[in-house]
Amino acid sequence: MKQGKFPVYFYLIFSRIMTKFSNTKNLGRQKGFSMPELLVVLLVISILVVLALPQLSASRRLFRFSGMQRQVVASLNEARQQAMSQRVAITFRYDNTNKQTVIYGGSYGALGDSKNQTVEMSGSGLDKADIVYGRPSGASKAALTDTTNMTALSSKTVSVTFQADGSVLDAANLPLNSALFFYNNKSPQDAAFAVSVLGAGGRVKLWRYSKNINTYIE
Repeated sequence: MKQGKFPVYFYLIFSRIMTKFSNTKNLGRQKGFSMPELLVVLLVISILVVLALPQLSASRRLFRFSGMQRQVVASLNEARQQAMSQRVAITFRYDNTNKQTVIYGGSYGALGDSKNQTVEMSGSGLDKADIVYGRPSGASKAALTDTTNMTALSSKTVSVTFQADGSVLDAANLPLNSALFFYNNKSPQDAAFAVSVLGAGGRVKLWRYSKNINTYIE
């Protein structure tokens, strides 16, 4: 049998069996199903399940990682909003060792205080080992189109401190841009993303990597 006709053969047999099941009025007069027909249908179902499992697993990983994207953006936006609301400096901190984000300062207390807002990036099926800070192999290392580029880890952390006006400044009180890059170790290019913060106004933007054009798009 030719390879191209093989799926058609399965389809015809499967259709024939389903027709027999649906014709309940004449069920008593129908011939029984042959063992080869049943075995072929079971084989088709088994093949479809085996083919679908990897795709379902990949979809679950991407869904969980997309939740982490929203979490990082939400935490940065909250730090900025609280800085402006409380009129004090509020810091967002990413801890690459523990794979968690921390907001501290103002009503959140100093770093390490019990009032810090700490969010675990792993969990719900997403392991710490899945979360990698940086760009996946083969991804463009060019700056994002808002001119920000990846902020290097300092002592395995990245901190973004929002001022009372929502801006982010360096030691010389000049606007300081930041960008955090992440990818999933099990689906590197499919799940890669970045979050940029423009120092002048503190605007937070989410970028997703497109492997088709090898760039991060907003």
